[in-house]
Amino acid sequence: MAKIIQLLGTRLILLPERALLLPQYRTLIVADWHLGKAAHFRKAGIFMPALPVDSDAMRLQSLLKNHDVETLVFLGDLFHSDLNSEWLSFERLRTANPSTRFILTRGNHDILSDNLLDHIAVEVMPSYFIAPHIRCTHHPVGIASAGELNIAGHIHPGCVIPAAGKQTHRLPCFYYSEQTLLLPAFGALTGLHVMAPTRDARIYPIAGNNVWEWKKDKTI
Repeated sequence: MAKIIQLLGTRLILLPERALLLPQYRTLIVADWHLGKAAHFRKAGIFMPALPVDSDAMRLQSLLKNHDVETLVFLGDLFHSDLNSEWLSFERLRTANPSTRFILTRGNHDILSDNLLDHIAVEVMPSYFIAPHIRCTHHPVGIASAGELNIAGHIHPGCVIPAAGKQTHRLPCFYYSEQTLLLPAFGALTGLHVMAPTRDARIYPIAGNNVWEWKKDKTI
């Protein structure tokens, strides 16, 4: 089940598919897909799990089908490396959604040429304002301007939650602090950076098909 929150007067839906929906603006946001990572490491002789190449694309296509989306924003690190065969998965996704606007806020792994992205109608920019008070970037901007919400990626936020029997669960999460909402990495082949459960932070772990708000003193 998704989690609905309000930030700066805006309704946001935190989706268990590791994506963010802003229904008021008909906008879907994903961060850090790192498409092409498996093929990149296999080419270098590094073993990678045999995951279906199109699994992430199918998950994203399902979101586009089931929600009213006019604009899809990628918060950087869309493609992990130089061009390889996994790019075809993204091309098929683009072809299947010709009326959807695709925007990429370039990240540190986004080394593909602007010409290639422009050829399939992906707009590339350093940051993108969904509204005057909502700014999308790859790297968090640091201290957001007063009254501004920064939606960012790059960090791959995760959390460690205590459980019964002195066990713990390590989970991806949405993480909000100081007017910055960090999105979990969308790609299946990405790691986690464990975020500190500070007093002012709001942490929304993802476990299976559920997103919920976790308090520091709560176990599951």
